[in-house]
Parts: sequence; structure tokens; C-alpha cells
Amino acid sequence: MRTALKSFAVAAGLILLATSPAVAAPDTKPPSIPGNLRATQVTQTAVTLAWSPSTDNVRVVSYSVWAPGLDAVVLVNHPTTTATISGLHPGATYAFRVHASDGIRASGPSSILNVTTQPDVAAPSAPSGLALANSVHGSPVDGLTASKILLTWTNSTDDFGPIKYQVLVNGVPSPNVFDTRPAGSPVTTVSKAWVRQLEPGTTYNLSVRAVDSGGNASAASAPITVTTDAASDTVAPTTPTLTQAGGVGTSVCPEELLVNYTAATDDVTPATGVEYEIRINGTISDVFQGISGRIIIYTEISGPNTVTIVAVDAAGNASAPSNAITDNIQWGISYCG
Repeated sequence: MRTALKSFAVAAGLILLATSPAVAAPDTKPPSIPGNLRATQVTQTAVTLAWSPSTDNVRVVSYSVWAPGLDAVVLVNHPTTTATISGLHPGATYAFRVHASDGIRASGPSSILNVTTQPDVAAPSAPSGLALANSVHGSPVDGLTASKILLTWTNSTDDFGPIKYQVLVNGVPSPNVFDTRPAGSPVTTVSKAWVRQLEPGTTYNLSVRAVDSGGNASAASAPITVTTDAASDTVAPTTPTLTQAGGVGTSVCPEELLVNYTAATDDVTPATGVEYEIRINGTISDVFQGISGRIIIYTEISGPNTVTIVAVDAAGNASAPSNAITDNIQWGISYCG
């Protein structure tokens, strides 16, 4: 009887041991860092990368490829060690790196590989249909004054874009052009822009050309000739003072800029008639008439935004630019245009 019980106990013990699973040691070691990151093909809008495989004490599961400014991380399952990143901008430099993952832990980043995409070398088509305009956003305006001309034209096409436009005044690009399209709004097939700070009673030859992001310029549009109205005022307003300029939005293009400035005075134009050109990096971003103090404008420029203000009277006499304030605007992976 004892022998039978002993045999049963031993058997029971064996059964218990057999049904107790072994506890696996936790994986605390990340994969090795991928090596020899290199570009195997580069086009205007895509880069193909390759790298040496990582090793791991358990297994390598995947690789993550990324670079600052990309919309997303590219995931590749091991053992594949190549990836094509598309949707890039021509002539742009990207700092690529790759991580390996074992499903629990990630390796450190590979050495950075800087790759510049092939440049855009094709110019946009020439703008067409240049003419005077007399309305902005559906509201009638006086499109020809002593100092301003409102132009409209049919936009160009380009293989990549985005496209900017230069208004040529007597053959020279004017720095005093104000695009009426609000920052961040869709680009349509037609543009309208004010040419500002012109001389009263003066005849101008006007044309427009398109410039893409690669710096390629189109041929100029067919020109038009326009004469501004006469005016006798030749004295410029006083210089406004800029007291504040900085981003106050959500870091998504277009970013909001809070601008605060003191008013200018003029010998002829009343305070309600003085216009204020809000300039970002020298280009007119917005124009306000008879308004001073705190205002909100919008910017499509990522990076340094240097704000200045110029006061302009009804005859087109412009003050000296105000003092400048610079704010660094960043919005991560969101883009305008």
C-alpha cells in the first residue's frame, strides 16, 4: 500500500512539474544600430535608401526611416533593408536616419545621411490676361489711384510649384506688391495684387512673371501701360513704431502673428486715411487703413519672420520702415501652398 501511495505521489509531482510553464527572461537588449546607411537612387521627389541589417539577442522585427520635415515615419519589416521615401521637394536636403526595433526596444539612430533631391530646372508657363481690376473679394474698389494700381491675371502652371509672382514695373520687380489672397487660403486660377507706392501722374509699363520654388522664372506676361492719377502732396507720413510682433497661433500654417504698433501722422491725409503696410521679410503681408494698436496677421513663412511697418498716405508717399522685430515661426510637418 505504501509503495502504491509513493508511486502516486511521485506521479502527481511529475504532473505538477510538467504543467508549470517556464518563465521567459525579459528582453532588455535593443537591436544593434543599423549601419552603412546610403542612398541608392535620388530623383526630384523621391529617395531610395539601403542599410546593413541589425542583429538582436532575440529577433529584429522592423526598421523606422525618417528625417526632420517629413510627413510620416516609413516602417519596413525585417529582413527588408531598403525603403523609398516619396513626396519630397525638388532641390531640398533631407537628413535621413534609421532605427531598428525588436518589437519591445528600439536601437539608437544610425549615422545621419544628408541627401539632396534633384533640382527643378523647368520654368513655369507665363502668366496671361494681365489687366486692371476694380474689385477685391467681390467688393468694388478704386483700382487706379494716385499711388496704387490693382492688377489681375491668369495664373501660370508648373511641374512642381509652389509659384510666386513678381510684378515688373518698367521691367524691374517691385518690392511694393500686395497679393490680395489671404495667407493660407487655396490658390485659384486667377490672382489679384496691388502695386503700391507709385508716383502720382506717372505712366508705367507693367507685366507679371512667375517664379517656382526652384528659382526658375517664366517669361513675362504681355505688358499693359497705366497712368496714375495726379496729386500734389509730396510729404511722407511720420514713421510708425513697432512695439510687438510674435506668433500666437497653434503652430500650423498659416500661423497667427500678433502685431502692435503706434500710429503715424501726415500733413494732408487724415489719420483714418493713412495705410499701414505690414511687411514680413520685406514683402507686404497685409495692409490696414486708419488702424493702429493690436492686430492679427497671418504668415505662410516657416523660420525667421522679420516684421516691419511702413505708413503710406493717399498720395503714395511712404514713411521710412519702422524698427524691426523677428520671431522664429515653426509648424512641424504642416505646409502651406
